[in-house]
Amino acid sequence: MEADNKLSILESSLKEAVIENSGIEDVESDAFSERFMELFERVREECEASSLQEYKEKAPDILADIREAGAGFEARSFERWKPSFDHLEMIWSIAQELGEMHGNAIQTENGEDNNAVMAALAHIFPRALLVSQEIICLLKGGFPDGALARWRSLHELAVTAMYIAKHGEAAAVPYLLSFHFAARRAAHQMNEHSERAKIGRFSREELKEFDARCAGAEEILGRKIEKDKYGEWPAITRTHTNFAAIEKDVEMDHWRPLFKWASTHTHAHHRPIDKLLGMAEAGKEAHLVGASNSGFVDPFQMTAITLAQITTTYLFHGVNVDRMVHASIIFTLADQMSTIAIENERVTREAFESQKGQPESD
Repeated sequence: MEADNKLSILESSLKEAVIENSGIEDVESDAFSERFMELFERVREECEASSLQEYKEKAPDILADIREAGAGFEARSFERWKPSFDHLEMIWSIAQELGEMHGNAIQTENGEDNNAVMAALAHIFPRALLVSQEIICLLKGGFPDGALARWRSLHELAVTAMYIAKHGEAAAVPYLLSFHFAARRAAHQMNEHSERAKIGRFSREELKEFDARCAGAEEILGRKIEKDKYGEWPAITRTHTNFAAIEKDVEMDHWRPLFKWASTHTHAHHRPIDKLLGMAEAGKEAHLVGASNSGFVDPFQMTAITLAQITTTYLFHGVNVDRMVHASIIFTLADQMSTIAIENERVTREAFESQKGQPESD
């Protein structure tokens, strides 16, 4: 009721005041609208200041309640999914350890300085670890749909790494150089909208620096980039100029349906409220606006598999028998993630159902 009053009490009060003071009862008439707006403009500033002050005064107590409830939810949700979190975070820690050792070996050999492929992979792999941690963080917070959307980025990193590993410098060099064209395009977009967006502009000298870096990249590529968007990844590759083509080239196109599914939460596509992962166990329809501890199975499975894929891709550039053994282990663990997450969901769901309707203990 209070929320309804906040969105109607001023309107109702002003209408009553206009009728009482002017005698005009036809609220649809031009005369009524004119008197209404005159009165509104007289009280608007005071009403806004009063409402703003009220929001600020109530905020500390409201936020304390929200944060206490959130911490309690996260603790209960983690307890429910602990076996799955333990397994995925174990995979992450192994991937991080193996990747760090592999990276150290590369640096010892000056591999990043002398090999564009190694430089690209050594850049992509840490990003994959970071994105994986972001997925884990979203799951701990109770946002499986956000985690799925973040998996989309992890998949892109994995497929890009596979493509570079397969095609060598022909893919690695354009990948590394693509940043310059994307940066110049972004700089011009920022300047175009700087006034309305209230952001700083790049100076002419700075724009010339962008041009110089792009000219240097074009010299390395041996061709002119007609439009900056043609210099962005993956358009710059010339052979496979979109992500779907790259997926197909590295035989990862069977992931496309899941990639498109993950994109539905990234973009503004219409999605019925019952299709959210967070609503997977809901008993009735509702608009989900906060955390949920349902629908974690797919993000757990997909993250584990993709993290294993990109870790193996990284390790296998310079493969030896040790790397083969550890790659096999990490894929075994990724395969186990599915069984663990599904069983985790089943057991906790059954425990919850069995407790429903039972009298509370004293």
